Amino acid sequence: MRPLQLHLSAFGPYAGEERLELEKLGPGGLFLITGDTGAGKTTLFDAISYALFGQLSGGVRGLDTVRSDYAAPDRETFVELTFRHRGKEYTVRRTPQYQRPKKRGEGQVVQPATALFLAPGRPPVEKVGEVDTAVRELLGMDGDQFRQIAMIAQGQFTELLNAPGERRSAVLRQIFGTAGCRAVQDKLRAAAGEAARDAEQKTAALRQALEGFKLPQEGETARQLGERLKDEAAVWRCDEILTLAAALCADDEAACAAAAAESKALDDEAQATAARLEAARQAAALHTAAGEAARQLAQLEGQQADKERQHAALAQVRAAREQAELEVRRQEGQLPAYQRREEQRALRKKLEEGLKQCEADRRAAGEEEARLEEESARLAEQEKGAQEARRRQTAAEASLDALTLRLAQTDTALTAARRLRGAQQAALDAAASFTAAQQEYTRAKGEYDSAEALFWQGQAGLLAANLAENAPCPVCGSLHHPAPAKPAEGAPDRAGLQTAKEALERLHTAYQKAAEASGAAQAADEAARQEFLRLAAAALAQWGQQAPDTPRAAALALKEARAAGEAARAAAQAEAAAARREAEAGERAGQSLPDCRNKLEACRTRRQTLAEENTRLAAQLSAARTLEEELGASLPFADEAGARRALAQAQAGAEKLAADLEGGERDWRAFCEQLAAARQLAAQRQADLARAADPAAEQALSAALTDLNVRRTALQNRWQALSTRLAANRDACARVKALAKRTDAARRRAQLADRLHRTAGGTLVGGLGKQQFEQYVLVAYFESAVAAANRRLAAMTGGQYQLLCHGRAESRGQSALDLDVLDNYTGKRRSVRSLSGGETFQAALALALGLSDVIQQYAGGVQIDTLFVDEGFGSLDEDSLEKAIATLQSLADGNRLVGIISHVAELRQRLEKQVLITKTPRGSHMALREP
Repeated sequence: MRPLQLHLSAFGPYAGEERLELEKLGPGGLFLITGDTGAGKTTLFDAISYALFGQLSGGVRGLDTVRSDYAAPDRETFVELTFRHRGKEYTVRRTPQYQRPKKRGEGQVVQPATALFLAPGRPPVEKVGEVDTAVRELLGMDGDQFRQIAMIAQGQFTELLNAPGERRSAVLRQIFGTAGCRAVQDKLRAAAGEAARDAEQKTAALRQALEGFKLPQEGETARQLGERLKDEAAVWRCDEILTLAAALCADDEAACAAAAAESKALDDEAQATAARLEAARQAAALHTAAGEAARQLAQLEGQQADKERQHAALAQVRAAREQAELEVRRQEGQLPAYQRREEQRALRKKLEEGLKQCEADRRAAGEEEARLEEESARLAEQEKGAQEARRRQTAAEASLDALTLRLAQTDTALTAARRLRGAQQAALDAAASFTAAQQEYTRAKGEYDSAEALFWQGQAGLLAANLAENAPCPVCGSLHHPAPAKPAEGAPDRAGLQTAKEALERLHTAYQKAAEASGAAQAADEAARQEFLRLAAAALAQWGQQAPDTPRAAALALKEARAAGEAARAAAQAEAAAARREAEAGERAGQSLPDCRNKLEACRTRRQTLAEENTRLAAQLSAARTLEEELGASLPFADEAGARRALAQAQAGAEKLAADLEGGERDWRAFCEQLAAARQLAAQRQADLARAADPAAEQALSAALTDLNVRRTALQNRWQALSTRLAANRDACARVKALAKRTDAARRRAQLADRLHRTAGGTLVGGLGKQQFEQYVLVAYFESAVAAANRRLAAMTGGQYQLLCHGRAESRGQSALDLDVLDNYTGKRRSVRSLSGGETFQAALALALGLSDVIQQYAGGVQIDTLFVDEGFGSLDEDSLEKAIATLQSLADGNRLVGIISHVAELRQRLEKQVLITKTPRGSHMALREP
């Protein structure tokens, strides 16, 4: 993955939009990102990381702080990155969530976070979560892996180099993301505890199930089983217990079978005795039933004569019903006539409404004819005035064009007036700056002359202090010194005088530049004045006026002329628009006139047709009224509803007579059937009485049946007790067998979980030794990183130093991650803390590059074509710096770019490719400096 272009706005210290074309840095090599502290050097990597993964590069800054404090309220915050991956170009754009002013009204509104991912040959991806997934799947890594591979934060790895084992373990856990290994340890510990608890619970359940056996008080098998169940180790001897329980169940099954057979024999005997007892009881009941049947028969035979007379009277009811049914059929036959009369009445009403509508349509057609005649005359009049209106429109538009040209010349002159005012102000400002520079230079010149005089006076005093009588003066050679110079108080030294002289020269240069600037501003002012007066004279001439001599008067005349011209142009525009509307209206009238005349002719034809329709409907209405009257004269009721009410009454009367007739017939049939049944029952009771048993045997049979029931109950209780014990013991056997199997499996799982837990925790002999699982993985990762780091450290130190990791074979716990350094020049091994500042930087840089290689390898061989190294080069001497750059240059060989984030001056001189970050009070800016 190689970034090609970075475009950001209102992000971090960058107030506006900034573009960085990284593709101009070339396919490979080193480049420098430099600028003042806090200018925003590391923010560039933040922006790349945020664009790709929606995350910043460090854990200190949060996404709620990325919007620039320098940005204008309406400035959008976004980052857009174009990058190349496996030969294809992709673009990703993100905006964070931030507050912005409302577009309507006052107050703030939350701008939600957005994302957009553009890939060749596929539709855009717009949702934040989907963009995260698309980028992660494309690059084959997440944000944490990208930062660990592509960003080498030198301070972090210096801390990692010198940290004790415990601190180094915490840092490496974050770098390699081995929190999952710790989670595995925790899960294995929890699983071991859960498995142990499960085994204990199942053992308790098994012990409780063993208490469910029901034992008889006698029998060898019951005695042995009871002894096994009382043993504390019963849960471990389930096979023996189940064998004895099976034997006990077999004994109970045999006893149940014998009791069942004896119970069946007693049941058969009791059933026969109960049958004989029932026969004796029934014989007594038959005597009573026979007398009751004879009494009921005599009663019914006494009612027979009355029932026959009632049945004969039903003939009159039958005749009345037939007469009522004839009347119903006659009234039903008249119903169609009522329907025909209703249809004729509806037709009459329809014809009346049609006639009324026809008359209304005829009146409307007359009114429409009059309106169309007036419209036709009006359109003809408008058509005549269209040509005159077009002529007025042409004249007004020509006047408007001339006025527009004059106003344009006037605006040009007024623009020159504004430029003149700017030039005048610039001349005044330049003159003021010249005066201030002149005064400052004059003041500084006086101060310097005084200081110079004091300096030379002080030099004479210094020489005079060393003069001796009869010793030659070093200046004049005299042997006598009657008036030696006195030392000057407050005299400056030579360095101070030189500093004052340099300051005076700078002020003199500023004074000369101010004089030149003032002269140039005066010349520009005069040129602008001449240009304005020329343009003003030309513009006023167009309005028939003579230009004044002064710029102020000319500007006032131009404004007055422009105001008058605007008024004239507005009047010309109004006149042209009015003439155009009148002409267009006349032309539309000419186009509409034929259609209006056609409508008028059609309206006249429709009015004639409606008059004929009116006559026809009047004739049809008269005929319909006559037929309706004829139908109404032959019917007894006013309408069909009255006829149907009378029909309903007739039908109700006929139905009542039919119901009375049916009820009488039903009563007669019921009486006949009841009489026949009574005669049959009396005959049957006499026949049963002849076959009945002797009622005197009932008492003896009842006593025998009671004795049999007592014996049956005792036998049933014995069988029930055996069955209950057998069922309970069978259920206990099944539960013990199942629980024993599950308990054994739970014990095996608990043993396995305990071994895994102690293996991961480093407490099991063998396995990982005495190292915990996470520590074991960290040591493996760290040893690979140290091996990769040594290859680069050897190049940077000329083979002098080699990092040594204690490793898993030498020690236990955190000390396995401790580092030493081997000095190949002396052959001695010592702590990495004994390295000098420059050597520490070299070792930390090598370790950082080694960790980057290992992380990249474990991320699936992901190829990152651009790396960033942040700070740390200020502690190196010239030779060490050269070797460090050579190491980084080896990383950049081929098609890889390595960016160094630093403000070290020597790097700015050594590296030609640079990204310059400039910090200003209104935000930072970036620029690319190419070789």
